[in-house]
Amino acid sequence: MKHVFALTGWGVAIVAAWTCAPAFAADDFAQRFALQLDEGAAHYSMTLPAAVYAASQRSDLGDVRIFNGAGEPVPYSLDAPREPARTPPTLRPARWFPLPSTAAKSAGAPLGVTIAGDGSLRATSAPPSRAQHDTDVIDTGRLSRTSRVSALLVHLRDDNYQGRVGVEASDDLRHWQPAGDAQLLKVSYNGSTLSQDRIELGGTPARYLRLRWLDGAPYVDSMEMEVQALAVEPVQRAERAWREGIVAHAGVKPGEYFFNTGGPYPVDRLRLNLPQPNTVAPAVVYSRSGLEAPWREVAGAMLFRLHNGAVEQSNPSLELTPDADRQWRVVVDTRNGGLGSGALTIAAGWRPATLTFAARGAAPFTLAVGSAATASAAVSRSELLMGASAVPATARLGDALSAEQAASAQVASHNPDAMRRYLLWAALLLAVGSLGAIAWRLARRAQVRAGVASGGVSGGVSGGSAGSGVASATTHDAATGDTNGQGGNG
Repeated sequence: MKHVFALTGWGVAIVAAWTCAPAFAADDFAQRFALQLDEGAAHYSMTLPAAVYAASQRSDLGDVRIFNGAGEPVPYSLDAPREPARTPPTLRPARWFPLPSTAAKSAGAPLGVTIAGDGSLRATSAPPSRAQHDTDVIDTGRLSRTSRVSALLVHLRDDNYQGRVGVEASDDLRHWQPAGDAQLLKVSYNGSTLSQDRIELGGTPARYLRLRWLDGAPYVDSMEMEVQALAVEPVQRAERAWREGIVAHAGVKPGEYFFNTGGPYPVDRLRLNLPQPNTVAPAVVYSRSGLEAPWREVAGAMLFRLHNGAVEQSNPSLELTPDADRQWRVVVDTRNGGLGSGALTIAAGWRPATLTFAARGAAPFTLAVGSAATASAAVSRSELLMGASAVPATARLGDALSAEQAASAQVASHNPDAMRRYLLWAALLLAVGSLGAIAWRLARRAQVRAGVASGGVSGGVSGGSAGSGVASATTHDAATGDTNGQGGNG
């Protein structure tokens, strides 16, 4: 029975050691990066660079880990960029005033307009001729403190126009600041109209806007302001990162192109750069997560690249819902020649996630990534900081580490994961050795018992025969003795 208890104890020990082993080891990741930290902070935060996305093997970045100098994983949070809650913008008619080229040089109010007591503008002269017209001033009116002009929509009367426009903003018509620029386009194509009439402004709060036409002023039919309400809680977002120069390769079917982003980037912008100027073609963009997954349509667009003298205009970036798929497909309508010869190139843009971690243990700290079998261990940022008053210090991603550098940065002898594996193997070998010793002892004891049992049976049989002989001899001797005795007596 004690052998049964011993075997059960060893089994429990082995199972406990196995279940206590970590789900991943510190050396199970394909890539490691050194981290550069300022000394003394309890928490650090960093915006994940493109190199981390490129090395990740999971679409959710679940294989990102932070290790300290002893090889221990430390707590961390991983926060995807959060878009602020936005109400739909409203469109308002814009009041604009065409001005001559000399208007911008005036010290006070531009020539051709005057300022009323409430700040509104009034025209004081007839609009200039087109040859003299190169500037427009827009009066945005009184906006509430919680709203901004996010864009201008310039509706052109011309059927064919290509030109650049610069935008400046001011509150007093004297001091002007750059507020944006754009290329406007309106051309007829295959019986339809191709138009690009939007000027992004980024939410300027200025009362007046000035449009400076760099390639000649167009005939403007109307203008509208896109007024956007500000978010109640401003959200700080990381600047959009771009991966440029992705080359698409042609597929088997005409007009079909494929490309790979090279990582689980949460792409929300795509710029499709056409190989040849004076190209216009409708296209549909698809994506999928893997070779076995079906294609999913994500966007449709009219692609164009038009050249007019010194002005060249291209289709704007496609705006997408963040998409971490790696494989992409573009299908171009080839009825009018498609894209022609040359390579289609792509630029992918995304807003990177923010990683925050607790600086537990000693330096050096490293970031590990690249393990498809590893699941995310991130906690929420609020749980990680636990009400800490100090703002996390900034961490910076250093150089990629080679295998030798990673081994020297985190010594295996101080690695609790490695120690657990060594203990597991030691326990397993000890259990196997103990089982072998027990089996040998049992076999030895069984052999001894078998020998003893065999010796006892043989001795009993021989002893019985010998006893019979002795008994017979005794009887014979007794008879003889008696006889002899009788003879002797006689």
